[in-house]
Amino acid sequence: MPARFVYFDLGKVLVHFDHQTVVEQLAQLSGRPEELIQQVVFESELQNRFETGLVTSEQFAAEVNTELESALPAVDILEAISAIFEPNLEILAAIDLVKSSGVPMGILSNTCEAHWHWILDKQWPMFGPWWSQTVLSYKVQGMKPESKIYEVCEQRAGCSGEQIFFTDDRADNIAAARQRGWSTYQFASADTLVQRLQAWL
Repeated sequence: MPARFVYFDLGKVLVHFDHQTVVEQLAQLSGRPEELIQQVVFESELQNRFETGLVTSEQFAAEVNTELESALPAVDILEAISAIFEPNLEILAAIDLVKSSGVPMGILSNTCEAHWHWILDKQWPMFGPWWSQTVLSYKVQGMKPESKIYEVCEQRAGCSGEQIFFTDDRADNIAAARQRGWSTYQFASADTLVQRLQAWL
């Protein structure tokens, strides 16, 4: 049997989140208006640079303080931007299905250092030793849907094309994977993901 591999997206697949919570929590912490927080973190591309590994956690916090004219501890800023996630317990059925099949699997995510470590610290049941690869944008300095991060995934999986199954909630990320011949499912429900995986496995 040829080598095969399954990649799961992190945000809105393995875990739920809402970027608006970042805005609200930073506004509460800093006393600055939400509109300014939105501009500083997201509209300025600061979060994208963080997720691409172009700034460290400490540099991210320092830039937030500079732009907000605040002097908040870095640890408080990083907690405010990270305490936005909840586990998607419904995804466990899909993980268990792949585990039982013996097909290796990994995580493919646009994420930053602060978010990744915050999530791992929670020890939620969807995270464990079964993830043989974690391809994270801040570590490879490339973000979906750009080709670089998909190339890294193929190299680490040791396979390509339809031998890789990938689920992600975003249409642009799925489209980029399909262009490489990957088998895909744009995530909408855990039940449907299980059905798609059963057919592919």
